[in-house]
Amino acid sequence: MSRNQTIVEACRRAYSGFEENDSSDLVELMSPDVIFHFPTSLPYGGTFRGPEGFRAFYQDLFDHYYEYFDYDAYAVLDAGSHVVVPVKARAKAKNGRTMENEHCLLFTVNDGLITEARLYADTAKGRDVIDGLEVFPSAAS
Repeated sequence: MSRNQTIVEACRRAYSGFEENDSSDLVELMSPDVIFHFPTSLPYGGTFRGPEGFRAFYQDLFDHYYEYFDYDAYAVLDAGSHVVVPVKARAKAKNGRTMENEHCLLFTVNDGLITEARLYADTAKGRDVIDGLEVFPSAAS
């Protein structure tokens, strides 16, 4: 068993099965100082700090922009100091538009905790699907 097996399994639960996504275990494996980087070309993007920042990001997403935003992982890859999760995303914006997109999440792991995360995505698709919705200030710090 790899040293990151707990994080790998938490990523599978968080990012597999579309509507079955459950990130509660993943949040428990985050360092109190974890930093999330989401593309700033999206109105809800920016840098989020701590597990509470992760929660604030998703709260903002669902409060203002999307009815649902679900993932299905192609794989969860343990690369030692990193866990890589390429996913298919499916979302429905509050304006009724739907989107399928490819994302890749990159988690940095130190001493069994996630210390940094970064999302790579086709942000043009994200902007297009929410076009016309009111833009709110990002929950990023």
